[in-house]
Amino acid sequence: MRIGIVGLGRMGRAFADRLLDDGHEVSVWNRTPGRADALQERGARVMGSADDVGDEVDVVILFLADDQSTLDVAAPNGEARASWAQTVVVNTGTVALEVITALAKVYGDRFVNAQILGAPQAVRSGVASFVVGGPASARSALAPVWTDFAGALDVGDRPETAAIIKLLNNQMLLAQLAVIAETIRAGRAAGIDDTTLAATLRESLMMPAGLRNRIDVFFDPDHAGWFTSVQAVKDVSLALDLAKGGPLLPVTEAARDAYRQVAQDGWQTQDVTALVEYGWRAP
Repeated sequence: MRIGIVGLGRMGRAFADRLLDDGHEVSVWNRTPGRADALQERGARVMGSADDVGDEVDVVILFLADDQSTLDVAAPNGEARASWAQTVVVNTGTVALEVITALAKVYGDRFVNAQILGAPQAVRSGVASFVVGGPASARSALAPVWTDFAGALDVGDRPETAAIIKLLNNQMLLAQLAVIAETIRAGRAAGIDDTTLAATLRESLMMPAGLRNRIDVFFDPDHAGWFTSVQAVKDVSLALDLAKGGPLLPVTEAARDAYRQVAQDGWQTQDVTALVEYGWRAP
């Protein structure tokens, strides 16, 4: 399949690597130059701009960081890109429901929302899965892509449904991570050494499977991961918006406030596991 990838952060590069491994024709573009060099060496075509799609791409997949960058690239001036008129357009970013609705409006039956469940390492190795929503014809056209991964959960015709499912998953993940950070702080305060604490987390049946790959990062002084506390604030805030004006979500609100504080304490560029440093300013 001929696939265009727009946005070459950690996730976009991992996705491109996986597709190249499996023999797809891959074209890539990033707003900041220089990120495509390694992919070009592996055989990817580097596009000169977001409009350099032409007849060489069947699907454009967006890996963009936030609401504004997604709209700026995919719907400049509130309109679909004319150069994408023959392609299926796929969003993978965790963005507000209003952004998904806007993209669905301008691209119609060619728009799919495909939310990733998994870290970049999981994407690169093919064990990540996707939550996919959008018109049936577009979902069907994308079927060959998901066979390179762990599969896709099809949630039907509404792209917004996939976004909601992803936000609920991230709500659970980030609230649980906040609890584990407090568990480590409590253990340290009680005199338990980090080696024992790490072993406890690895052996505990209470440790969520989705966070086991972060155990070592909790104890890494640099917290050298890939998902920052700033991103966590964004995702948890979007999850809270799902219930705006409805039921109270005090635990989720507390998690959001904790991520916001640890970012203000100087850990905004480190992995979310820096939450274990809550209340301590980074050196």
